[in-house]
Amino acid sequence: MKIIKSILRRAGLFAAVLLALWAALTASAAIPNERIHDNMLSSALYFRDRQAFTEGAQFRLLQDNYADAILLNVAWNMGEGTPLVSALDSKYCSGGDYGVNWGLYRAISAGDSPDTDYTRYWHGMAALVRPLLLMTDISGIRLIGTVAAFILLAVNAALLIRKKQYFAAGALACSFLCVHIWNISLSMEYQPAVIITLLLLPLYIVFAENDSAVISLAVISGVTIAFFDFLTAETLTILVPLLIIFIMRKQSGTLSGLRENAVLAAASGGSWTLAYAGTFLVKWTASSLATGENKFSSALTSAEFRLTGATELSPVQQFFEAPAANISVLFGGTSRMDWSAFWVGLLISAAVSGAVFYLFHSREKFDRSFTLTMLILGAIPFVRFFLMNNHSYLHCFFTYRALASSVMALSAVLWYSMEFSPKMKKTPVKGGKKRGN
Repeated sequence: MKIIKSILRRAGLFAAVLLALWAALTASAAIPNERIHDNMLSSALYFRDRQAFTEGAQFRLLQDNYADAILLNVAWNMGEGTPLVSALDSKYCSGGDYGVNWGLYRAISAGDSPDTDYTRYWHGMAALVRPLLLMTDISGIRLIGTVAAFILLAVNAALLIRKKQYFAAGALACSFLCVHIWNISLSMEYQPAVIITLLLLPLYIVFAENDSAVISLAVISGVTIAFFDFLTAETLTILVPLLIIFIMRKQSGTLSGLRENAVLAAASGGSWTLAYAGTFLVKWTASSLATGENKFSSALTSAEFRLTGATELSPVQQFFEAPAANISVLFGGTSRMDWSAFWVGLLISAAVSGAVFYLFHSREKFDRSFTLTMLILGAIPFVRFFLMNNHSYLHCFFTYRALASSVMALSAVLWYSMEFSPKMKKTPVKGGKKRGN
């Protein structure tokens, strides 16, 4: 009975959060297009004069104008027709042979009708983009998102420091710096995963000792990232909070054994996954009902392509190069798969980490349960790269940011194995009062 109540409570939470986000999207669609026309036109002119993808000296500096132009195009189309329907019937003007940047310009300047269906995503960013277009254009929106991310990172670090979780604060900051958080200014598409992770993290920090609250927060994270994101680095929203929680418990001496850690990670991860998948299912169902069209077919076809779609590589080569490409970008690769950056970065990282561990590790400090917990969570982004190898290979210039959790996990394993790390006093927390579910 207790388990059933818990499931029903979290199902209700899922519905409440999704309905609130859906209402916000519908409300934004009710903003007359005339009121956002000037800033939308300014944005369309910005994209008209640029390539779909603008390359930099390193592959991580690739600017995805393509995705941002589509998002603005979809957001503009939401202002046409009945808000409730247009918020669900996601379409954009493709621009034909001239591309989506031209399509956005034509949609705004000449009123060209949308000709491409894109209902497989919620496009929740439009709930923020349309109100922001009342005040600024694409350049301002990108800047606002980047500043918000840095403010949230500082707030989380300050909150952890206030709780005397100094390593957790440092690990959080370093992990996001390692994946070049400042480069999310290049595209709106890059921002939701980082912002949502850091926006919800304070709640995880406050309820770090409450398993039930953590699982409920995982539901909120799953719904929110599915609503706003374009499959960029979605695992950040569950892995970073779980890693921070286990680090906090390690530091405070309340960390449980491997089995208990695995139960919490599985319950939270499972709840996040169900909420994430459920959010997409609701979109496809609602849009099918609203439009009278079968939106499942195109969505599932796209999902299949993300898993096994073809590139210039053979299927086997693509399977293994997907994670390698993401590591290459992390270490400053100049192309999608820069083997020099991959091997040099990997070897230097392994050499430095190995040397530090060899010189300063302490057998007394080594905690098998904590180490395995960290390594398992840190490996999950690679599972994602393998499973969605087509998407992870082609879009490694933004999916690599999921490796922030891997960086955090490895740094935690190293730090808490060092002879100079603080000695933890074991203070077990019994289930029920704090860690009920």
